[in-house]
Amino acid sequence: MEERDKKHKKILVTGGAGFIGSHLCERLLDLGNDVICADNLYSGSRENIEKFFKNPHFEFIEHDINKPLKIDALDEIYNLACPASPVSYQFDPVFTVKTNVLGSLNMLELAKKTGARILQASTSEIYGDPLSHPQKETDFGNVNTVGVRSCYDEGKRCVETLFMDYHRERGVDIRIIRIFNTYGPNMALDDGRVISNFIIQALKNEDITIYGNGSQTRSFQYADDLIDAMILMMQHKDFIGPVNIGNPKEMTVKQLAERIVALTGSSSKIVYLPQAQDDPKKRNPDITLAHEKLGWQPRVDFEEGIIKTINYFAEKLEIKTNVLVFATAYKPFLGPAEETLHSIIEQMGHLNFHVITARLDKNLPKKEETGNITIYRIGVGYSIDKYLLIFFGWMKAKKLHKIHNFRFVWSLMASYAALAALIFKIFGKKLPHVMFLHKGDLEGKALRKAKLIFPFYKLIFKKSDAIHVIDDAMKNKLKLIDKDLEGELMPLEKSLAASKVREVHKKIIGKYNKKIERTK
Repeated sequence: MEERDKKHKKILVTGGAGFIGSHLCERLLDLGNDVICADNLYSGSRENIEKFFKNPHFEFIEHDINKPLKIDALDEIYNLACPASPVSYQFDPVFTVKTNVLGSLNMLELAKKTGARILQASTSEIYGDPLSHPQKETDFGNVNTVGVRSCYDEGKRCVETLFMDYHRERGVDIRIIRIFNTYGPNMALDDGRVISNFIIQALKNEDITIYGNGSQTRSFQYADDLIDAMILMMQHKDFIGPVNIGNPKEMTVKQLAERIVALTGSSSKIVYLPQAQDDPKKRNPDITLAHEKLGWQPRVDFEEGIIKTINYFAEKLEIKTNVLVFATAYKPFLGPAEETLHSIIEQMGHLNFHVITARLDKNLPKKEETGNITIYRIGVGYSIDKYLLIFFGWMKAKKLHKIHNFRFVWSLMASYAALAALIFKIFGKKLPHVMFLHKGDLEGKALRKAKLIFPFYKLIFKKSDAIHVIDDAMKNKLKLIDKDLEGELMPLEKSLAASKVREVHKKIIGKYNKKIERTK
């Protein structure tokens, strides 16, 4: 692929305060460009771009592109301005059509005047309810011209026509990309897209609403992958498109809902409502052309991206589930087990973790807050603190529970911390208890301890609702302590480990909720 001169450029991004536009502005600034963001804030948000206001290379113009925009010199224009979610584009369908047609005409005229290369953010919706699968750029689409979605679908089809005619007849240097379902931070809370809807409902433990039977398919790409493709497309010397930009990994809407419920640890139930008008049954891009011409393909795994998106929405909603953790030692004393736990906690930013641990060093503060972790250190700063943790740790937990209403309890190993957790569960609150075991916790001396020296270890294991282990050998050694003990295998990759934790927690909480219902 031949690239344009990578000199410092002056770039206009219309719709730059929107979900995708704000990500694009950030990347272009990071690449050292001067960026002008034009947005009427109809569906965009000043909050998405306010962090750029102090950057001398960023300028924000509150402007509706349905009116001409006067700028004397530009190198590139990214035309993203248009309501893009069903809620926003159906709110004023005439305005949506005008923005697509009249707004794009104004931007094409600006590109012609300044000699700028202009990229149009088109959409997979131009395919309508496709007759072929997956969708290729040569497909002409199957679109209802008079339906409630037509303002957007037909508007985007008309924009592509305008761009091609300005290129053929007036020599404007154009690029056209067709964007498939995209998700990530900066999505609006109320935009009605399926991912934002499901995440918000799950975080609030509300019913997950699926329109139809959930068998319709979608393919979801993370925002960073889309921005990569947009910049590669703009840099290409002579490929004008149109080209599909999306993630070809397909899933049903029902599978998406189930995945989000699992990843959030939600108690939400899935309910089904009547099918929305003109909702496509299948949506999946053929990205062969993007790979051949741009050398592009999505690189962000769905689970990695959706966890970041969940964390974003949890922060926006200020919804934080509180988790209690007992650890004999913790930061700065991070052994293998503590390192594993700490890496999982970092992946679960939508949760608040309250770690009760032995102080062990008198120079350490009794309370320390960092990110989504609050550490409470028990004792006087010497090795005796691990014994004090057993007696004073659970009492501390009982006080904290009155404030934070913990959903479940974690502990590391069958240790002093686990005993404190057991006492809290028996004499404090009967919350679900999950134990982490790391390699070495059931080997040699540690295993002999578990079997002989400390008989309460067996009680701790049996009272735990789940025991996380890292390999099959550890699962087998649990059987040496008690034949009925079952371990949950924990993946070593931290984002997958966090996902496994969420699934186990969801299963445990569901079981406890059923117990509570039976006692009512």
